[in-house]
Amino acid sequence: MSSLFVTLPLLAAVAAGPAARQAAGPFYNVDKEVRIEATVRQVVLEPRYKGTAPFLVLRVEDPGAAKAYDVEIAPSWFFGQDVHGGEKVKIVGSLFEAPGRTPTIIARELRLRGETYQLRDKNGFPRWQGGPKARRGARRSGLS
Repeated sequence: MSSLFVTLPLLAAVAAGPAARQAAGPFYNVDKEVRIEATVRQVVLEPRYKGTAPFLVLRVEDPGAAKAYDVEIAPSWFFGQDVHGGEKVKIVGSLFEAPGRTPTIIARELRLRGETYQLRDKNGFPRWQGGPKARRGARRSGLS
């Protein structure tokens, strides 16, 4: 009888796993990584995840593909650069598409004004893990 009490919660957790991930919204998927060059159309701060600081989100347009994207950059406290409408950016990130929503790219890397900002590691883990007190900042590197 005691094994039944252990087995049932375990089965419930396994069954709820995919549903819980879907309800949480987009997550970084290295298999869906894309690279785009785009123009910033709008810069917004949006509450993206429950219980967290607002996210810096760039609404961009890829003129080559004639497609618009929302690009999640980082929590507002993490990314300390001003970004303006009309600026050209290069983005590497994970594409998330849902019916009836603007395609979203969760940025891993952002190139802006000749500098590259590493927002997540190569597996998609955010550099802001640990919150503002563990603040490391977006790693920058200049590229030619």
